[in-house]
Amino acid sequence: MNSFQRERLHEDDTVASEAIAHATTNNYIVLDEGGQCQQEWLDCAGGSYPLHLQDWLADMMVTQQIRLARLCADSMHKELNNLGIPKKDHKWVRLAIGSNSKIILTDDIDLFDPTKKNSSSSNIANIKAKCAGPVSKHLKKRHGICVATPTWFVSNKHNEEAVDT
Repeated sequence: MNSFQRERLHEDDTVASEAIAHATTNNYIVLDEGGQCQQEWLDCAGGSYPLHLQDWLADMMVTQQIRLARLCADSMHKELNNLGIPKKDHKWVRLAIGSNSKIILTDDIDLFDPTKKNSSSSNIANIKAKCAGPVSKHLKKRHGICVATPTWFVSNKHNEEAVDT
């Protein structure tokens, strides 16, 4: 969301904007009914212009390009902790499961392999480019959820089966 907000403010159309456009043209984005995910977006990406992001979110909700869903039960706490996912990021997995989503778009290494958080930027980029890591593999195998970066999503947008495989 940080990249997308910077692109919006500078009127640049790059990968984050393209990923959002593709997601909202062919489907929709899901945020939680309790507002935790939206608040994180505002805290992380709002920057000096949080009202621009709030307005965009409101517009997208009116047009149903962003929809609200319930987080799945917090009974997954142990499973997510065992994967090493920080508690603050549990909501993203719970939202994906609660809304029957097939994909989580993120640049957060914690949803790929949290043990690599302090690795070199090239190692982190390699993990994310391959949608690799124990967390992403577990979510795909156990819940059918693909964890991918906006770059991966855009490069595979014409191959919807890539999300399902």
